[in-house]
Amino acid sequence: MPAQALLKRNPALTKEQFSEYWYNNHALCVVPMFLHCGVQSYAQVHGPLHTNDPELSTTLSEWDGAAETELTPLLLAALTDPSSVPKWIVEYHHHVMLQDERQFLTSEAMQHLKQVGEGTVTGVRKVIIENGKCVVEIPESVWSVWREYEKKGNAEHKF
Repeated sequence: MPAQALLKRNPALTKEQFSEYWYNNHALCVVPMFLHCGVQSYAQVHGPLHTNDPELSTTLSEWDGAAETELTPLLLAALTDPSSVPKWIVEYHHHVMLQDERQFLTSEAMQHLKQVGEGTVTGVRKVIIENGKCVVEIPESVWSVWREYEKKGNAEHKF
């Protein structure tokens, strides 16, 4: 099981609105980039959250969900060192994924998340990617946006 990252919802949303948006909207836009970066598993843990970690149990109520994924080298680079990945991937992350995060999270995830060990938090677990395959339906409109960024990247590498 991959490591978990605790997330905080935008306070303008109820917990139910946060959960619905995260699963029905945000999960869809991250799938193309995650698959491209070689992610083998991605799941969301929705509240109410629980833990057996005594240190975390006193502050767990501050968090609204936990993302589970392994950080492949390309995904980690895209999130932490954008200069080391193709520009079109960075642009997709910036223009699509981060814009979307601002809709339902208190801030961009990397600005507030808390990393915890695998299996630290339990709740309602919703699998998005399993064994390197997406297990939810991604609308053509999402794939179309991804392909436009990919096409731009391919055009930049032609001489």
